[in-house]
Amino acid sequence: MTLSIIIVNWNTKELIGKCIESIFDTTQMSELLYEVIVIDNGSADGSKEYLLSLGEKIVLINNDTNRGYAAACNLGMKQAAGKYMLLLGSDTLMLNGTLVKCAAYLESNPQVGAVGCKLLNPDGTAQNSCKKFPTLKNAFYAYLSLDKLNRSYDMADFGYDKTITVDQIATTFLMIRAEVIKKTGMFDETYRILYNDVDLCKRIRSYGWEIVFLHTCSIYHLGSHSTKQADFALRKKMYGDIYRYYCRNFGFKAKFLYPILVTRLLIVSTIKA
Repeated sequence: MTLSIIIVNWNTKELIGKCIESIFDTTQMSELLYEVIVIDNGSADGSKEYLLSLGEKIVLINNDTNRGYAAACNLGMKQAAGKYMLLLGSDTLMLNGTLVKCAAYLESNPQVGAVGCKLLNPDGTAQNSCKKFPTLKNAFYAYLSLDKLNRSYDMADFGYDKTITVDQIATTFLMIRAEVIKKTGMFDETYRILYNDVDLCKRIRSYGWEIVFLHTCSIYHLGSHSTKQADFALRKKMYGDIYRYYCRNFGFKAKFLYPILVTRLLIVSTIKA
């Protein structure tokens, strides 16, 4: 097995169906030997029934409840048999050649531990999927919505028109060597929803592997639909993940972020109400 494609689903029935079909339609087993592993996080929208109907076309892991992205992904990685593992969002559409080219790039570049591709909006424009590792000032700017001051961190001036080594790439599409995961470990499950990808990329880089954005490959990304459904309790977990990352990486200096994150949570809950 060359590639294990790992997809976490939570109440995205229409999207996960299109995502899986796009994989089957664009990549033949004769080009690349792969498996599709789907972890359903207790969906109640008919997703589970649809996934069961696919039978042996996929490897299905059913969770009774929403265990969060990190824990669900880890279940998939434990099940994976591929030399490479692709963490893929359920709200994506695969394009011709992307899987084959990314796997070939890893095969030809042993110093590269993980590779990502270009994420496209439905209109074909590129999304911002690469970032530098955040500093405390980046957190301060981000959670006060001072985005113009975070242009360097967000790599806002990068045109996504060349292949480069980066700090981190969104796990909407991140293909990783299985040997890398064996050394760095899987997702830290204390990051239940957010910043688990930042933490993982940081560990990959700390072990000396490069993470590369490959501009010659693309997929469509339709948006973060699962997190848009988040209620107060889920958003509390999300903001807790953010705070956890900064405290672990910057110690007591990060304590000032707590009241900012609490304020944002209260504002969101008020708007939803």
